[in-house]
Amino acid sequence: MVRLGVTLGLLLAATSAVATPGAAAADVVSNPTFASDTSHWSASSNAVLARFKASNGSTYGRVIPRSSRGTKTISVRSSASAVLPVGTYVHVAAQISTTDKGRTVTFQLREVDPAGTVLRTWTDARKVTTTGWKWVGAHLTTKYPGSRVSVKVKESVRRKNSFRLRSINQSVTLGTEAPADSTMAADLTQCGSIDFSNPDQGSLTYADEFNGTQLDPNQWRIRDNTFLNQDAAYIDKDNVSVHDGYLDIMGKREPEASWRSDSQSLYGEENRVRKYSTGYVDSIKSAGDGSNNQASSARFSQKYGYFEARLLVPSTDTMSQGIWPAFWLRADNTPGEIDVLESYGAPTSRSDGFDPSPSYEWNSWQDTSQSSSKAHFLGRPKVTEPIYGDWHTFGVNWSPTCLRYTMDGKTVGTARPVAGETPYINGPTFDSPFHIRFNMQVGSHYWGWPDPSVTKDEFHYKVDWVHVYQKH
Repeated sequence: MVRLGVTLGLLLAATSAVATPGAAAADVVSNPTFASDTSHWSASSNAVLARFKASNGSTYGRVIPRSSRGTKTISVRSSASAVLPVGTYVHVAAQISTTDKGRTVTFQLREVDPAGTVLRTWTDARKVTTTGWKWVGAHLTTKYPGSRVSVKVKESVRRKNSFRLRSINQSVTLGTEAPADSTMAADLTQCGSIDFSNPDQGSLTYADEFNGTQLDPNQWRIRDNTFLNQDAAYIDKDNVSVHDGYLDIMGKREPEASWRSDSQSLYGEENRVRKYSTGYVDSIKSAGDGSNNQASSARFSQKYGYFEARLLVPSTDTMSQGIWPAFWLRADNTPGEIDVLESYGAPTSRSDGFDPSPSYEWNSWQDTSQSSSKAHFLGRPKVTEPIYGDWHTFGVNWSPTCLRYTMDGKTVGTARPVAGETPYINGPTFDSPFHIRFNMQVGSHYWGWPDPSVTKDEFHYKVDWVHVYQKH
């Protein structure tokens, strides 16, 4: 292991590194130290990265918004490391401070492919309550041959505020490349054979083919007359229907007379006025806030098993900015969450021009409500054709040893309770039955809010069927 302290810099592999047993010296590739050279970092298009020297002689980088108006998310990211062998453990930490006390600063360590596409992230989000320096850090173990790692730091600041970054240091323990025929050999050894839909391993415990004309209220709860914080829409039960053999969740732009206002909106004026409506169904046993339904103990939830659904998403590469359908599972009694699919439309308002629509994200969360300790594991599968072009089946095999995500029966990602990486998978926040949710949000602070010029007026998220299996 090599541990280095760097000012406004990141050295993830160096010729002076000490390789772990089994790692050849040739695997250790030189990468620039950014000690006092901000050219190896880049700020988002709405920000400027400047280098300052404090009175004590230490150097730090300050990320300053270009505009002093309103609230905006500004960020800075490092260039990628040298290529790292699969199984390399990387830990990066830094000191941050902000002039906007009480705001949350997010520190992300990312594994990226050669094209720069983010494959996985590990996040540390901290609410900074003072103007002093505070440590943040993140770690991951590389899983994909040819991948690199990089760091991104971001904060949503108000008016003229900014954040500072200094004393970045890291430790790297080199791993050994996986066989060329498997990008996830280590994980698949542990959980690749787990398939509860296989009659030899499991049996069907729940199914809905959506062949009727309406949802069974004893099986599904249709939310109504409520808001979500990451949304520019309100939820309306009339946007949920069953016809032609599938569940249809509609989103649409409403006439001005039907717009609604959310006084508790997370992003203030950005999404206070809800100009769109959408739908949301789940199998929660309780009646819940914002729902006209009664509680039903017959609704479905299950601990462990294979959850799958056949879906058609409307988040296409044009005229779908803000469209955000999801198929996810949430714990009945704890904060755990498993996102089988989250699909994002395009174009987006992101400065890097990334188009998320062809693929999707799978996620697992320890606790989405606690930003200071939200262990998070995600992936973005590589697909040969855009997922929005046809129906596809998305699923997750959830066992005490791993989560194995699938698309059309093929493994696209895994998450295991590796010590120091994803222990929550077999921890207390996952010690609960999980229920099913299908919903579609319309807009987010990260990907962009809907707009008639880049978002169609009506769109449909369709669910052909949902099946769940459990181990014998």
